[in-house]
Amino acid sequence: MKINSRIIPLIGVATLGLPIVASEPRLPKVEILGKEYYYHEIKKGESIYGIAKNYGWDLNELVRLNPNTASEMEKGSRLYYPTGKETVVTTPTDTIADEEIEYEPIRHVVKKGETVYSISRQYNIPLETIYAAYPNAKYGIKAGETLEIQQSPETVSGKYLYYVIKPGDTLYSLANQYKTTIEDILRANPGVSERNFRIGDTVRLAVNSGSKRIHTELVEEERLASIDSYKVKKNDTWNTISKKTGVDVETLKEANEEVSLPKKNEVINVPVVETVQVEKEIEGGGPAEMTSEHIQEVYDSIHNVDSAASMLAEVKVAMLLDEPSSKKDIEFSRGFLLALNEMKNEPYKINLKIIDGRAATSAVVDQLDYFEPNLIVATADKAFPAFLADYGNTNNIEVVNVFDVKNELYEDNSSMVQMLPPSTFFNEQVADHIADDYSGWELLFVGVEDSNDGIAELIMSKFPEYNVKKLSVSSLSEFNVSDDGRYLIYAYPQKREEVADVMQAVANIRENSPFAEVAVVGRPNWVTLTDVLGDKFSEAGVVVPSRLWFDMDSNEGKLFVKDFTDMYGGAPVKSFPNFAVSGYDVAHYFIPSTANNGGDFNNGFTGSTKSLLQSEIKLKRVNNWGGFINPMGYLLKFRPGGYVDKVLMKW
Repeated sequence: MKINSRIIPLIGVATLGLPIVASEPRLPKVEILGKEYYYHEIKKGESIYGIAKNYGWDLNELVRLNPNTASEMEKGSRLYYPTGKETVVTTPTDTIADEEIEYEPIRHVVKKGETVYSISRQYNIPLETIYAAYPNAKYGIKAGETLEIQQSPETVSGKYLYYVIKPGDTLYSLANQYKTTIEDILRANPGVSERNFRIGDTVRLAVNSGSKRIHTELVEEERLASIDSYKVKKNDTWNTISKKTGVDVETLKEANEEVSLPKKNEVINVPVVETVQVEKEIEGGGPAEMTSEHIQEVYDSIHNVDSAASMLAEVKVAMLLDEPSSKKDIEFSRGFLLALNEMKNEPYKINLKIIDGRAATSAVVDQLDYFEPNLIVATADKAFPAFLADYGNTNNIEVVNVFDVKNELYEDNSSMVQMLPPSTFFNEQVADHIADDYSGWELLFVGVEDSNDGIAELIMSKFPEYNVKKLSVSSLSEFNVSDDGRYLIYAYPQKREEVADVMQAVANIRENSPFAEVAVVGRPNWVTLTDVLGDKFSEAGVVVPSRLWFDMDSNEGKLFVKDFTDMYGGAPVKSFPNFAVSGYDVAHYFIPSTANNGGDFNNGFTGSTKSLLQSEIKLKRVNNWGGFINPMGYLLKFRPGGYVDKVLMKW
C-alpha cells in the first residue's frame, strides 16, 4: 500500500495555507514527523518580517510555527517553515502473483451467428490461440458447440481474467480474492448488478487493479503545530527531555539532527505535536466490504442513474442522421415525430435534438456534450460510426443502431443496441428454421451462385448431400418431378426479371406435377418485389426471410398511413424497410423504455403498450460486458389468395 504524500485537511481543521514560492530557497532542510521543513539560522539584526519577505513565506504561518520568535530573535536560533513536501510512506503492495491465480479455461457455448472472430474479440483472445485448440474452427463453428480456451498469464496480463461465478461467490469475495475492487468489477461488467450476480455467468476481472486504485480515507494523524525551545539542564538526556516536554525521543532527534548528546545550557528545538483528522488519498489496500446500499450507490454512479427514481422526468433523445436530406432519414424522422406527437401526454418530458451525422466528429461530440442526452438513435445503414459507440460507452448512454446489420460493435460495447439481427445471426437463424420446416425434402439450388449469399451455404450444410441438386433457371422447368415428391427450391436470383423467370418455372412444375409438394425460398430482398410479383409468390408458395415486415393493408397499417398523411400531407414513401414506420417503432419502443427504467437498461426494456408495426423487439444482452441484440426475425410465407403468414423466428 502506498500513501500519497498530499494531505487534504477536513473542514474545520487548520490548513497550512502555503503560498506558491517563486523559487526554492537555498536553505538546509530537516524532516519532522514525515514532513520536510526549511530552517533558517537567525543572524544579528534580522526580523521575522524581513525573513518572511525575503523567502516569500507567509508571515502568519511562520509565526504560528515559530511562536517564540514573536518576542525574541536570538542569533543562532532557528526558524522553521514547511517545504510543502512529505515523504511517501510505503508498505508492501497487496497483489496476487501470477502463480497464485487459477487460470481456469473459458468455456464458451457458441450461439447462433457467432464466429471464431467474434468470440476472439469478445474475450480478447488471439485467433491463433483458438485455432491451436480447435484446428477445425478455421472451417466454421456450430451453434451449441462448447469451446474451452485456456487462459494464461500472457492472455490475462494487462487485460482481463474471465471467471465463471460459482456458488458462494459474492462481489466482495471476488474483489478480495483477485485483489480488485467491487467498483472495478461493476465497471468491467456493465451487465452485472448485485441483484443479477448469477451462478454460472461469466464475468471479467481486472486482477490486481485494487493495488493501483487511489481512494480517500479519513484518518487521525499527528502533525507539527509549532516548535518551542528548551534549554538543557544539568544531567538532562534525550529521555529526560522527552518526559519533560511530552515529545518522543525520535521526534526530538529529528528536529535536532546535529545534536548527538544534549549539553547543559544548549538550546534545542522541541516540536509541539497535535492530532488532527485529515482526508488521505491512499493507493492500494484491500477492497472495502460494502453494504447493499453502498454497492447500489456505486452501481448508480457508474451507470449514471438514480435508482430511487421510478421514472425519468425527461427523456433527451439525440438523433444522428446519416444523410439528413436522404429519403431514408427524412422518412425516419417524420415517423419518429409522428410517434412523439402521440406521446405528448406521457408523464415525462421528451426533448429531441437532431444532429447532422456528416459533421466532423469533434462537432458531433460537442453537440452531444452540450445536449447531454440519455438516449442516442443513429440511422447509419453501413459503417456505423465507432466514435458514437465509444461516446455512449464512456457516458453510459444507450446507442440504438437502427439499420446497420453488419455492425459488430455490440459484442464488447455495453452501450450498443443492435435493433436488427446482425447478418451472421440472422442467416443461421433462417437456415435452422428452413432445415426444421423442410426436413426430408429434396433441395434444389437454382440460378447462378452468389458469393454474397450468406444463407444458401448454411442451408446446404443442413441437408444430406444426396438430397441436394444444382440447376439453372432454364433447366428447372424440365426437372423431373415425381407426384409424391417434396421439393424445396432455393433461388439465387434477385433481379425482378430473373425472379419472374423462376416463378414461371415453378408454375410449369406445378402444372405438370400437380400432386408434388413444391416450396420456394427467396432472397431477403424479394420483399421489395411483392407489389409486382406478390400474386406469383402466393401461387408458388414462396418463403422469404425478413427482419422486418409492414402490412400496409392491416387495420394498424391503414391507421398509420392515415395519421401520417394527415400530419405531412402525403402518404409515407414505399420502401423496404418502410423508413417512416422504422422511426415510428423506434420512438414508441425506446423512449418509454428509457423513461421507465430510469436510464438503466439492466432494468429491462419495457417498450410501449402500443404494438409495433414493422418490428418485433426482444432485446438480449450478449454477455456481461457487451451490448444488446434483437434476435427477432420473420419467415414470410405467401399463401394462395394473397395472404402472408408472418412466422416469427425466436432465439
